[in-house]
Order: sequence, then C-alpha cells, then structure tokens
Amino acid sequence: MAELEQARYPAGVPCWVELSEPGDKLATAFFGDVLGWRFEDRTPEGAPKPYFVAGLPDREGDVAGLGSLLAEPVDAPVWTTYVRVDSADETAERVVSAGGSVLRGPDDVEGVARVAVCADAAGARFGLWEARGSGGAHLANMPGTWNFSNLVTSDPEAAEAFYGEVFGWKTQRVTMGGAEEATMLYLPGYGDFREKQDPGLRDRHAATGAPEGFMDAVGWLSVVPYEALAETVPQWSVEFTVSDAETVLSRVVQLGGTVVTPLADLGGLRYGAFQDPRGAAIAVNEFHRPPE
Repeated sequence: MAELEQARYPAGVPCWVELSEPGDKLATAFFGDVLGWRFEDRTPEGAPKPYFVAGLPDREGDVAGLGSLLAEPVDAPVWTTYVRVDSADETAERVVSAGGSVLRGPDDVEGVARVAVCADAAGARFGLWEARGSGGAHLANMPGTWNFSNLVTSDPEAAEAFYGEVFGWKTQRVTMGGAEEATMLYLPGYGDFREKQDPGLRDRHAATGAPEGFMDAVGWLSVVPYEALAETVPQWSVEFTVSDAETVLSRVVQLGGTVVTPLADLGGLRYGAFQDPRGAAIAVNEFHRPPE
C-alpha cells in the first residue's frame, strides 16, 4: 500500500501545494469557509511553526497544506507548488546548473518526503518533492481541490529552457474558448501514465472538448505584458476547481478578500481570481460544458 500511495504522480509532475505565511497564524478559517475545507494538524515533531493539511468533509485524503514543511521564513503569504522528483538532491543540482537557485533544503520531513524550495532563473519559486511516505495530494481535479498551477513570467523562452532542463517539460500553444490561445506546459507520456491509473480517462477528456495533448499537461505559462513588468514578480500561482465560482467569489468579498479577476468564460471554464485577506493570490475555475 505504501508503494501505491507514493506512485500517484510520476517524476516531473506537480504533486502538492502549500500556502506559507509570515507568522504562525494560518488562514484555516477563511479557506474552510470559502472552499469548504476541513483541517488536520500535521505539524512535524519539533517544528517551530504549525502545519495544517486541508481535506474535504465528505472525502478521505489530503488536498493542500497551510504552513511550510521546511518552516521557511517568508515576507508575505505565498503559495508553493511542489514537483515530484526521483531525487531531490540531484534535481536541486540541475536547478542550479540551469541558472536557478535553491532557497531551502533539501531536507527530510519524516514520513512525508525529502523536499526543497527553489527558484527558477527569473526568481519564480517552486518546490521539489521526493516521496518518502506521501506521494502528494490524494484529491485533485474535483470541486474544492487543486487542479493546476500557472507560471507567470516576463521571459517565456528562458522559462521553457529552464523547466525543460530540470523536469523535461515542453510547451504547446492550445486554443481555449474558441479563439483564446494559451501556452500549455506538458510532460510527454504523462497522459499514458494517467490512462493506466484510470482507464477511460482519455475518452472522457476528449468528450469535454479539451485541447489536443491536454492529458500531458502539468501547468500553464503566462507572459507578463511589458507595461506590467514593474508591478509583477515572476511567480507560480495555484488554481482550484469549484462547483459554483460565483458563490465562491461572493463569499471571498464578504470575508474581507479581494476579487482581482472577475469571472470570465473560457471555453468550458468559468475563471476568476482573488486575494485572501492577507494578500495570498488564488484562482478558481468552474467546469461547464460549452454549448454545441
């Protein structure tokens, strides 16, 4: 069972997200209300800061973390996306050789993983996750759970080269919502892995009108417009799928958060983004089949 638990994601695929805070107080009440999460205290023994793991009230399994597995000090709330790797130490070396940096680790989190927090050549931070007990998020791609991470950068060519060298990722332009184009980050062969885990998944994806090659997707790449460069820091953001995006954004405002991207229809998705009351950014999407 332990081997099956750790084999949920192949190397090169994002497997976990966590929200780190500057202090010891975590936003459990806010996200519990907005996304319906329940929380379990998983603070490692002797850790200087708390760590809580989110789950859904009607399902078993982990969704995301609040806190920092490495007790990393941060100046502002920040989401970190961890990518599954075979060896955190070897991958950390590739990060440095590709022009990035290792901010913390690699270190062992007992019963969980050997992890590190890194930054790419432009400064966008991400994590490495070598499973040593936990394979990552149990629940994903269902309402109330994480389903994508998105890289915002001012130099897409450099990002393609960096992540290609570190994780083997490639990029593909795809059409979203008719004429809307987006750049998809993908790992060749990931779709075959997913189909083996869930026979029939490829056919179900095709029935939704998903872009060609979407089964291999590991994230999205967005380019910062020139006029916004001074205000935008290269970063990885996180996206959660919900059953009612309009209600979620309405509740965000009621609880002191800020809607930064009003709801918009993108093909088969309704998409919006907000900041929690402390400024942590998060996007939500609601799937709906586009009209014939």
